[in-house]
Amino acid sequence: MWMKRWWRRGVRSGAFLPFVVAACLASGCAVRRAPTGLENTPAPDDRAPLEWAKTEPNLVVVDRSCRTVSFYRFGQWVRTWDQVALGQNPGVKEQEGDRRTPDGLYHISFKRHHDRWSRFMLLDYPNAKDIDVHRKRLAKGEVSRGPGGEVGIHGTDKPKLNETGYDWTWGCVSLMNKDVNELYELAPEGTLVLIDD
Repeated sequence: MWMKRWWRRGVRSGAFLPFVVAACLASGCAVRRAPTGLENTPAPDDRAPLEWAKTEPNLVVVDRSCRTVSFYRFGQWVRTWDQVALGQNPGVKEQEGDRRTPDGLYHISFKRHHDRWSRFMLLDYPNAKDIDVHRKRLAKGEVSRGPGGEVGIHGTDKPKLNETGYDWTWGCVSLMNKDVNELYELAPEGTLVLIDD
């Protein structure tokens, strides 16, 4: 149901995505940190509502550059977690096995408990946009394998790597286990997920 709303608004053509990304970046980690030399000055509030998301019952924003995952309800900030690990290799996912995390709008398509990572929330990567971009890159010879899949948000069996900011996943988003457990309870299947720098 929510996907139809986003597609009608122009996400399919990519017309709406720059607006979504710009809105998220406006509340990015640069805003949260006080400027150098002004550490005792309170940083501006990063909990401002996301006007563009006020019709979304649930939203997860993965900010790759800030290494945070935030949760919103109807555009209102609820919670932010840090100590996030991403794909081992820098850059945006291009093909299967590149160990990179994708960028874009997704949704949680399936949730389950996981023996190794506490909780696992599967994203609908690759979506139609990812497949279209991949098809074009394949035709140009820029990639040689499929787009990949099974990208999700999960906990960690390597907490020290998450704590130190070391990216270790094969393309997923990893949170500390206590944090992913909280997110798992907050975000039902169908929750919109934005992954962006």
